[in-house]
Amino acid sequence: MRNKPWIVTCTALLASVAIPSVASAQRADENAVTTAEDAFGTRVGNESSGLYDPRNARGFDPQQAGNIRLEGMYFDQQATFGPRLQRSSSMRIGLSAQSYPFPAPTGIADISLILPGDKRVISAVAQYQTPSGSRSTAIDINTPLIDGKLGLAGGINFMPGISDYLGKNTFFTIAALFKWMPVEGVEIIPLAYYNQILDSEAQPLILPGGAYLPPRIDRSVFFGQEWASRRSNDRNFGVIARGALSPTWRLQMGLFKSDQERLQTYSILYRNTQPNGNANLDFLRSPPHRFASASGEVRLSGVFTDGQFRHTVHLATRGRDTDRVFGGVSTVNAGPAVIGVYRPIPRPVFNFGPRDEDVVRQISPGITYVGQWARVGEFSIGLQKSFYRRSFGRQGLTPTKTSSEPWLYNGTLAVYPTTDLALYAGYTRGLEEFGAAPDNAANSGAPMPAGLTSQVDGGIRYRLMPGVNFVAGVFEVKKPYFDRDPANIYTSVGDLSHRGVEMSLSGQVMPGLTVVAGAVFLKARVTGSSVERGLIGEVPPGVSPRIFRFNVQYGPSSWNGLSVDAQVDTSSSHNANRANTYRIPSSATLDLGGRYSFTAMGTKANVRVQIRNITDAYNWTADGASGRVAPTPPRRYSIRLGADF
Repeated sequence: MRNKPWIVTCTALLASVAIPSVASAQRADENAVTTAEDAFGTRVGNESSGLYDPRNARGFDPQQAGNIRLEGMYFDQQATFGPRLQRSSSMRIGLSAQSYPFPAPTGIADISLILPGDKRVISAVAQYQTPSGSRSTAIDINTPLIDGKLGLAGGINFMPGISDYLGKNTFFTIAALFKWMPVEGVEIIPLAYYNQILDSEAQPLILPGGAYLPPRIDRSVFFGQEWASRRSNDRNFGVIARGALSPTWRLQMGLFKSDQERLQTYSILYRNTQPNGNANLDFLRSPPHRFASASGEVRLSGVFTDGQFRHTVHLATRGRDTDRVFGGVSTVNAGPAVIGVYRPIPRPVFNFGPRDEDVVRQISPGITYVGQWARVGEFSIGLQKSFYRRSFGRQGLTPTKTSSEPWLYNGTLAVYPTTDLALYAGYTRGLEEFGAAPDNAANSGAPMPAGLTSQVDGGIRYRLMPGVNFVAGVFEVKKPYFDRDPANIYTSVGDLSHRGVEMSLSGQVMPGLTVVAGAVFLKARVTGSSVERGLIGEVPPGVSPRIFRFNVQYGPSSWNGLSVDAQVDTSSSHNANRANTYRIPSSATLDLGGRYSFTAMGTKANVRVQIRNITDAYNWTADGASGRVAPTPPRRYSIRLGADF
């Protein structure tokens, strides 16, 4: 079934282009390269460009830190939220975060929604990838229901997919939102997003037994277990309301519920892996876990103009109520095994232990002022008071309670010496959480407490030509550092700083030629007693000191809808373990693709083909928290067909 040709869906999609169109494109023109404003991270549909994304920015994880915004509103995301309602996501880094209300260290992942328009659009998208045989089909609708008053956007997606490591990854998604305009200038947007993982086979995790990388394995072989699969339900509900109270004041509100219910979770660990591939095989199974959060923000914004001066004041309160149930993991040793070799093993009997519960309540009122002087510059200053309460412990027992009430603040400055040049600088202090303990820690799955973080950055933006911008900046981000201590407890063991230089070049450099190029040079260092005692090295594992990503697309108008594109990713050598005794080699991958946009009988359509990792380069990735390594994905081919009718 995994490599079976996908005929029915593609045939249905090709037939759909013959249906007359009644609106402009929705899915047929998705393009992350031409949409990007800079090279710091843009995602449109299933395509991305730039250096960063919501799970990686300046070497950190914005989603884990709570730095997700939905239509600009604070959103504590616990469950999957994807392209059925998401038009795009952009990373607010450096200059792009200057005027953003209440910025956060490592940047903001800003998600924009697909909102109903004034014409009906029904989109069909189908995709197939080989050699895995992964396939996906989706139908989206965007339509007015009552002209000028009520509209609907939503979609459905079914993917009997295969992951890059060849494990089954089948999921189903259905989502919808309404935009209601009860009076002129007021929008109320309720939304619902449901994603069900039906069968996601666990990726085998390789943990080397010493200061070496494992031997190369055949990436065309899935060596997990068919019964070791994940099943979960992801639900997101919310409502966004916004409108003008007067010519000066505007009110916005976002309230969200994000809930992930993990019904069945397995981990497969190849521990103490030797240079010849021999290892000890462990299976881990978790009882049902749940990660749920109610979050939101209320913001009142006033804008006052006085000639060339513009003053903006934001009064806001954001908060969350997060409840996590986890733990009770059962481990069964299956004896010796060899990585990369499939050996079916009957499902063992697991005996779960007691579970833990972590409850966090946080509310942060604040005020921000932004002053802008036309063609001269702007500055902002913000202040928040965060009230953080945490209750953590074994279910049925008395929990441990902690609290914190820090002041959080930020300030930014930008000046424009010329119409083409901007200089910027900023400082931000935040309170963030730091994910959960890895599978091979004694406190596996335990969420880490919140801690104070800070960021200072500055740089320049220069307009090389109309529509083409160059950005260069420096930054330093400081956070607590978490690792396994001598008792194998994952906890705070020191302090971490990421200092770096990042650069972006983006825009249409000539008719039909668009470039999005980014580079980051990063120096990551750990300090603290664990480093001083020689328990860990001073350089955190899994963080590359040099990353370069180059996206280019060429498609002049004379090609009548045809374009070609390429993406180059390079990453320098970096430490693979916390002792800093061996390294992941440098890597470079090349992706090539093309797209053809056309109109058939009034219907806009698009064919997208890609070859990923065209040279079939082989390397490893390292996870800093657990020490595990995994091979990079092999060469793969995909075709995507989309139509708007």
